[in-house]
Amino acid sequence: MRVPAVTIVALLGVVLAACTPSAPAAPAPPAATAVPLPTAAPATPVAPAGVQPPPAKPAAAPGVAAQASAKLLRVGTTQDEGTLTPYTYVSGYPGWNMLNLVYDTLVFLDLDNNPGPGLATAFKGSDDAKIWSVTVRDGVKWHDGQPFSGEDVKFSFEFAAQHTHSRWTGPAKNIERIEVQGATVTFILKQPVPGFAVQPLGDMPIFPKHLWQGVTDPRAFDKSIGTGPYRLVERQPDQFYRFQANAEYFMGRPPVEELVMPVIKEPSTTFAALRAGEIDATVRPVPPESIKEFAGQPEFQVASGPGFASTLLQFNAERPPFDRRELRQAIDLLIDKQMLVDTLLLGLGTVGNPGYLHPASPLHDPSLKASFDPSRARALLDGLGFADTNGDGVREAAGRPMEYTILAGSSQPLRLRAAELIGAALKEAGIRITVRPLDPTAVTALVWKNFDVTQPRDYEMSMFGWSPPVMIHPDALGRLVHSKPDRGPINIGGYRDPEADRLSDEL
Repeated sequence: MRVPAVTIVALLGVVLAACTPSAPAAPAPPAATAVPLPTAAPATPVAPAGVQPPPAKPAAAPGVAAQASAKLLRVGTTQDEGTLTPYTYVSGYPGWNMLNLVYDTLVFLDLDNNPGPGLATAFKGSDDAKIWSVTVRDGVKWHDGQPFSGEDVKFSFEFAAQHTHSRWTGPAKNIERIEVQGATVTFILKQPVPGFAVQPLGDMPIFPKHLWQGVTDPRAFDKSIGTGPYRLVERQPDQFYRFQANAEYFMGRPPVEELVMPVIKEPSTTFAALRAGEIDATVRPVPPESIKEFAGQPEFQVASGPGFASTLLQFNAERPPFDRRELRQAIDLLIDKQMLVDTLLLGLGTVGNPGYLHPASPLHDPSLKASFDPSRARALLDGLGFADTNGDGVREAAGRPMEYTILAGSSQPLRLRAAELIGAALKEAGIRITVRPLDPTAVTALVWKNFDVTQPRDYEMSMFGWSPPVMIHPDALGRLVHSKPDRGPINIGGYRDPEADRLSDEL
């Protein structure tokens, strides 16, 4: 089965941590992140243009033991994430992680992705995985002081089933009914889901019934009220987010009292601020070319491991000639994935494979290998009748020059450079590529309008990527390729194949 995308690289996770003390992280569900949060020495925070920064906290002297709490932590983020509700956050990373500062899930995943208690103190599936029961916590309150209950859980899942969300509507629609008896919430499923504790129990935020009931347009609703470790108290669009610790959080008061996240879109600006100590941390991955520089400074430590995120070339399989499988195969064979890892990541990455799953996943099939065979690619193009009939170096398909555009995020240098290298490789085979840099949110809007695969897509090719949940979930491949939107909510390429549907259903 050949899906309408080429996985280029799986980034190697790189952690940058300061040797001088910094505030411990607040208790929250683990980050669905390509790269764990890099942390720098505490220093005077940097404020976005036009924003008055809060008072600087004093820098700790090297060698002093870390304090049990901190007044302020400044973490640079990469883009505006909307009003930060379950229907308005933008990115899988870091947006979903920021959402989890405010909202909780029923189940929390540990560092090994094993499910454990969250808003639910216990959870259990039946032998046939069609009935799942959870016991919700007593005494939890929403940020506005109202009590949390199992009715909020029932409402959240029923709301997600009725209002399309690419991440949660599919799993929610598989629920036949939900029963609430005191602290016990029982989910009766239409089809068995052995991984129900991971997705959706460990992924979907629970939101308050008393605020959301009656909401007809969830993307216009902007009250971000959850049960999570932090309250969102201020947001200036494209400038910053400000969070305050939830003193009544059920896992204990977060050790950082105030968290400010300035929006810093340019990578160079981000790392200049980090080096200067103007921000305490950044969610942005450490560039490969900067690793040696940071490793050579005594105040930083560098550690690495699998990041589980992907970078890929995504095709729109609904737009000719990309609806031809042989063309997609030819483009795949023209791309030297090892060269991309060596060039873009200086060898600090994992070569992508046709199966999507990261090689570090226990579900990965090691027999799946990336292919690079330009001769075979040209033979496939010739077999399709795509030839250069006028000698201008560009093949024609259905009488039209094979000239196409690859969308790439303007603030994502690795994806931009990857698109350029891919374009150079395709040019050698008679396919002319233009790289179109756009703001990442604009790319997403063209590829995945309103995060709803039933809406029109407007692109030919795009550099894209999926955050770690897609790499670790057992049935992620089905969600990527199934032609029915409720079964394939992240099939952004419009791929359709009866055999892929059958295998996805079987999976």
